[in-house]
Amino acid sequence: MSANQFLDTHQAAEYLDHSKSCLEWWRLENRGPKYLKLGRKVRYRQSDLDAWLAARVVTTTEAK
Repeated sequence: MSANQFLDTHQAAEYLDHSKSCLEWWRLENRGPKYLKLGRKVRYRQSDLDAWLAARVVTTTEAK
């Protein structure tokens, strides 16, 4: 899979191991990964999904 491949909501949800409805909810709440709106279609770039995941990497569980 190319890093700039376009994924539909179902494919993106599968890639992120979340439900399709979760991604739809995140879009309504302006949360979640970046997406493209092409007419009525929603598409995700795999590179944007990877960047979104990378931004959520936790390096410690130490309480502050």
